[in-house]
Amino acid sequence: MLAKNLFLSISLTVILLSAFVSPVYAVTTPTFPVCANPQGEIKVSYPDGVHGVPGDTTTYTGKDTVYVLSDATLTQCLCTVNGSGIQTNWWKVSSLTRNEKNLLINQGWILIPDGSAWGLDAAPYLAQNSSFACGATSTSSTNPGGSGGDGLSDGRSDGLSSCPQCTQAPSVLGASTQAVLGLASTGNIVFILTVISLGIVLLSGGIISSFKKKQ
Repeated sequence: MLAKNLFLSISLTVILLSAFVSPVYAVTTPTFPVCANPQGEIKVSYPDGVHGVPGDTTTYTGKDTVYVLSDATLTQCLCTVNGSGIQTNWWKVSSLTRNEKNLLINQGWILIPDGSAWGLDAAPYLAQNSSFACGATSTSSTNPGGSGGDGLSDGRSDGLSSCPQCTQAPSVLGASTQAVLGLASTGNIVFILTVISLGIVLLSGGIISSFKKKQ
């Protein structure tokens, strides 16, 4: 009888845990350099123009440069005329699963379903914004073709110019640039402990009940 009660208690605990506790996923994000020390090959660069930022409906005027870091990653540095800057990290995520994309979005990334609208490959991208301070830029155009736009912004602009004098500021618009992010719900710790405690109580109750029947 004791063995039977023990088996039933353990089985019930396992069922409860498997039904309510979600699995844990993780993904390693790429490393992106800061705009204070830009790296990579320049894809496009404009000394001025009107630019957009993913996830932000505001349009900005200033310098715009996009750096290619790898086949899947780019960094965009926007220095506006008022001296504020926005760094956007672009990551092509064709290889990520749907759940991984959704859960990275919960960590602050912005999903761009088709990068071609921003001058990138026709593939899904995740974008991540962070702010930095840089010197105010001139609004006069030194671009022979006039003010540029950048395909990496909002379809009206085509890149951001270099801002080597910029210094990274603590204000962050998106998630951190490099980390191993926990994906999916990791389960509520209070709930997990409650279920475990319930299992222990059931197990103890089965043992006590068995002893009483033997007496």
